[in-house]
Amino acid sequence: MYQSLYRRYRPRKFSEVLGQDHIVRTLKNQIKTERIGHAYLFCGTRGTGKTSIAKIFAKAVNCRNAKDGEPCNNCDICTSANNNSLMDIIEIDAASNNSVDDIRDLRDTIIYAPSICRYKVYIIDEVHMLSSSAFNALLKTLEEPPSHAIFILATTEPNKIPATILSRCQRFDFKRISSKVIAQNIKRICSDSKINAEDKAISTIAQYGNGSMRDAISILEQCASYSDVLTYDVACDILGTVNDDTIYDLIKSINDKDAKESMKKIDKLMLYGIDISNLIKSILNFLRDVLIYKTCGEESKDILDVDISGKKLLAAEFDTTFLSNAIDKLMELQGTIRYSASPRILLEITILKLVCPEISPDMSSILNRIENLENKLNNIKNLNNEIALTKEKKVKNIKSSNEENRLEDLKREEERENNTKDEETKKEDVTNIDINDIWNKALRMIKKDRPMIYSFMNFGKPYLKDDKFMVEYPEEQELYVNELNRVENKDYIKDVIKKISGNEYILDFVTVKNDDDKLLEQVKNYFGDVEIID
Repeated sequence: MYQSLYRRYRPRKFSEVLGQDHIVRTLKNQIKTERIGHAYLFCGTRGTGKTSIAKIFAKAVNCRNAKDGEPCNNCDICTSANNNSLMDIIEIDAASNNSVDDIRDLRDTIIYAPSICRYKVYIIDEVHMLSSSAFNALLKTLEEPPSHAIFILATTEPNKIPATILSRCQRFDFKRISSKVIAQNIKRICSDSKINAEDKAISTIAQYGNGSMRDAISILEQCASYSDVLTYDVACDILGTVNDDTIYDLIKSINDKDAKESMKKIDKLMLYGIDISNLIKSILNFLRDVLIYKTCGEESKDILDVDISGKKLLAAEFDTTFLSNAIDKLMELQGTIRYSASPRILLEITILKLVCPEISPDMSSILNRIENLENKLNNIKNLNNEIALTKEKKVKNIKSSNEENRLEDLKREEERENNTKDEETKKEDVTNIDINDIWNKALRMIKKDRPMIYSFMNFGKPYLKDDKFMVEYPEEQELYVNELNRVENKDYIKDVIKKISGNEYILDFVTVKNDDDKLLEQVKNYFGDVEIID
């Protein structure tokens, strides 16, 4: 009969237990010195060895040929214990035997001496599931048990156990097993079981064991049933996760501020049926590894459970601010997505916020925008200086016979331009007072009703043109303009503006070139084919 791998490779001696050296050493010394307690409490997450060590300890205290606290696994007691046929080692599942009557039955039978063993050992698994009445019934027996009785209580939630029980037990806290230790054990199991597995696949399975040896071995067994050769891609398919190359491509498109490419990659992953929670977890693990390597360098090999060789090049590509900001946003998403009926939308919006920080203006994005504005202002100042120098050169090259006339023409042309600009500015000021007021009121109404549309509208600049209500955006915000120009969104905004102003406008959202691009065009139009040097 086939036996699961985690049962077949369950440790039968203390020396086979992995990752719990502090507990193994203490228990072995107690057995060697015969200072055995009457009640133990084993606490820790699933798959860390609580029940396995409890069974080994029960064998060791009764073994006829124990050596240095280790059971021999050859005597009749050890053989019966390994076959689960020893009457003096009693396993109780508290999840299904949690009533006060079950504990009363235990209390009535504990007074009888062991049949063949030195001690009668009671292993109560998931003890936190006992009812309060059952705990009260157990209390007296646990405090003063017969000399031949030993209790081993195992739980994943020690906080649910009454303090009166805790105070009567020797408590041992089991640690999560490191991915490196799990990977080494899985590699040994693959060798013994003739499973052909890649090292990267083993490492991935070990990470997804999340500190649980049993979970990791169960994943290994599932993956081995899928294919004759256990590759990294097979492991990713079984786990429902994404490989590192795909995650890297997605993060790179986010870092490059490429919204279209980021959305395409998310859509592709969704078509493959990738679970969104697993995707977020994979991205977070990837970002965390790169960030730790970037900040700690080669010393991170003692912190990370993964191979750091592939993180060296990646650390140079991504900025620390970007990595930490992305982790913050995705951690926030991870906490809210479980309660959402539309997790994909939340994921896409979070990715867009990382690509376009102006959608969600936090402190870091505001600082970035201020820095960009300062750079643009410096460019404009430099451009104005170049324009002034170009004008001087142009004037000097004019022939002396036409110099005075040309200078007068230039002055008159500049005066006309200034007068025209002053008139346009006055008109715009008069118009903008009303238009900006309408626009701001519309923003306040839409923010309450449709916050997503508000986030796109927030950065537009409104103005009137031939009875048209125009809203302009920079070229790099074309994504917002396309979204706002959708029929349903535009009709909704138009209705809001009509309610506020009482007028029905033709509404249009447009993109415009940057101010420095406009200025360059004006210079070229004014001076003709003049070479402008950066």
